[in-house]
Amino acid sequence: MFEEDKKEELGYELRSTPGKGVGVYATRNFPRNSVVVIGNPVKTAEKNTAWTTQVGVDRFILRGGLSSKVNHSCSPNVGYRDNANGGMDYVAFRDIRSGEEIVTDYAMGNHVIEHMPECLCRASRCRKTITGWKDLPDEVKREYAGFHAEYLTVMDANMDERLN
Repeated sequence: MFEEDKKEELGYELRSTPGKGVGVYATRNFPRNSVVVIGNPVKTAEKNTAWTTQVGVDRFILRGGLSSKVNHSCSPNVGYRDNANGGMDYVAFRDIRSGEEIVTDYAMGNHVIEHMPECLCRASRCRKTITGWKDLPDEVKREYAGFHAEYLTVMDANMDERLN
């Protein structure tokens, strides 16, 4: 298989991204709710770091392939969905056109984020810092419904129980 054919089959490729280094870009269109990148964990990790993804209350993984290169944005076009591999797939949060950078809000998968620099997304609704789910306003959480890691709903319910 030629390299160009492989890129088309995956539907994404790694490219240079101004101001951010590299990013993952769509090489075809993806309709809302379609799987854009399959999340295959490389291994589990003992704690949350800048290189891990939280997939459970106390479960962290290192991602394989280009899924680890998807950049953060406070205005994402992909969200997270748990998969049978023990990882998180990136799923189109809205229609994605060929040539667009594939970006997610890291808060869709991580309850707490402690190891990230300031946000560089430049979205009109940028929060200026990369935050976790626990720091999102309720209206953003509602907007992300169905596009975030399932364990985050459990953590919110547990927090609500503690407050009552």
